[in-house]
Amino acid sequence: MEAIEIRPMTRSWAEQIGGWDFGEGYEFYNIEGDLYIIEEFLNGHYYAAFCDDELIGFFCDGEMATVAFDYDIITDCLDIGLALRPDLTSQGYGRQLMAALMEFYRNMQQVNYFRLTVAAFNSRAVRLYERMGFQHVQQFEVVEGNERLSFYIMLLEVPS
Repeated sequence: MEAIEIRPMTRSWAEQIGGWDFGEGYEFYNIEGDLYIIEEFLNGHYYAAFCDDELIGFFCDGEMATVAFDYDIITDCLDIGLALRPDLTSQGYGRQLMAALMEFYRNMQQVNYFRLTVAAFNSRAVRLYERMGFQHVQQFEVVEGNERLSFYIMLLEVPS
């Protein structure tokens, strides 16, 4: 597997991501071409990830990586979020993407903690984050439409 290259998000890549279908059970993540979300991808907090010049995923930071919830304030903590192209799941790319984004941010700014929010049903992602050293620190629920979704907040202390 080649090294992952990080590039600032462009409209073309955001539109491509907007067409991804995460499959049965993961529809929650489908953007389905939503123009509001595609525009949000261009706000400077989203990055595209490439391997062999092929778009394999994206990630974001700050408020863009959170869910509507009253998060605890943690000094020098960066909220992160990521998604892997659906056809690449369970092939090792997630771990590589996660390592690349953490290195990217460590090189950009002082970060003592990475925090992420993940849907509790997404067991593949939860397992990956646990293997990467993230700890469960909180669980909460959000009502969306007539669905109640459960989320985990996970935290990783960055070694100095």
